[in-house]
Amino acid sequence: MDYPFNRILLATEHTEFDAGAERLAFAMAKRCGVPLRVVVPLLSNPEYEAEMPELALRADQEAGKKIAALHQQAAALGIQLDVHVRRGTEIHSEIVAEATESNADLIVIRRRGKPSFLARLLVGEMVSKVIRDTSCSVLLVPRAAEFWHRHILAAVGDTPAAPSIAKIAGTIAAICELPLTILSVAMESGAESLSKTQSLNTLNVALASGASNRVHGEVRVGKPVEQTIAAAKESGADLVVIGRQRYHVMPFGTQGIMQNIAGNMDVPTLVVPA
Repeated sequence: MDYPFNRILLATEHTEFDAGAERLAFAMAKRCGVPLRVVVPLLSNPEYEAEMPELALRADQEAGKKIAALHQQAAALGIQLDVHVRRGTEIHSEIVAEATESNADLIVIRRRGKPSFLARLLVGEMVSKVIRDTSCSVLLVPRAAEFWHRHILAAVGDTPAAPSIAKIAGTIAAICELPLTILSVAMESGAESLSKTQSLNTLNVALASGASNRVHGEVRVGKPVEQTIAAAKESGADLVVIGRQRYHVMPFGTQGIMQNIAGNMDVPTLVVPA
C-alpha cells in the first residue's frame, strides 16, 4: 500500500521552532523512500537591501549555514534533499509558490514561531496563511512532536471532504499499523441532528475500513473544538486528521475551528483540503 503523499515539501527557517517539522519530514521521507524537497524562505526588501547590501549578504551567509546543517542531518539518515531558497516580501507566499511549482501534495511546517504581539494565536499567522492559500494538505507540527506510533484520530463532519479525510486517515493507519478512530460531532442535541451525524459517521468508518481493519467510529454531541480535543486526549492519539474549513472574513487576531483544534494539540495535525 502506498503512502498518500509522495511529493513532500518541508517549509523551514531552521529555527528551534522548526525542529519538530524537520524531524517529522525526515522521518516521512525515510519511511516512504522518497526525496524530500525543502524550501527555506527569506524575508526580503529589495529597496532596503539595495541601500544596505551587507544585510543581504549576511542573510545569504546565514541561509547557507542553515542549508549545510539540513544536508548534514539528512545525510546521517540517508535522505536525499532538494533545497530551494526563496526570497520575498511575504514568507507564506514563497512557501505556497514553491508548493505550487513543485506540485507538492503535502507541506510539513511548524505550528507557530516565536511569540509576538499576536502571541494568543494558537497557530502562527504565517502558517495560517499558508493553509489558507495552498491547495494541498498541510501537516502542522509542534516543536516537540515525534512521529506517530500510538493512535490516529480523524475528525470528520458532514462536509463533502469527510470521505477524503476518512480515506487518507485509513491509509495512514493501515501503513503504520495503528488503530484509527473516526469522530463526528453533532453540534445539536436534537434527535434528527444526532441521527444524521451517526449515519454519516458510519459511512466514513466504512470508507476508512477499506484501508485499515482497525477502525471504529465515535459520535459526540457538543462543540467541535472541545469534543475533538477531548477525544484526542482520551484515545491517546498522536496524529489528528481534520479538514480545512473555508476561510471567512474574521476579526483580526482571531482564529477558527481548525486553528483552535490544531493549536490545542501537543501532537501533529494533518489538515486535508476541504
